[in-house]
Amino acid sequence: MWDRIKNWFRHSATILWARLVACAGLVMGVAETVLQDPAVSQAVQSALQPRYVPYYVIAIGLITELARRRTLDRN
Repeated sequence: MWDRIKNWFRHSATILWARLVACAGLVMGVAETVLQDPAVSQAVQSALQPRYVPYYVIAIGLITELARRRTLDRN
């Protein structure tokens, strides 16, 4: 089972991370559209306040670099 999962990501942590980020964005976009619940919208808006965006970008960048370094070590 793990071999199939690794093959799907071509043994690359960078590809795995890219797909996770893309899926998270897709889920958030669909959830915002489908769940017109004000409580859910408020929770998402409080977590994604503009003042937190730089921290999210930094975290995504660091994880991407770590994943890429891990993959580079294998070559």
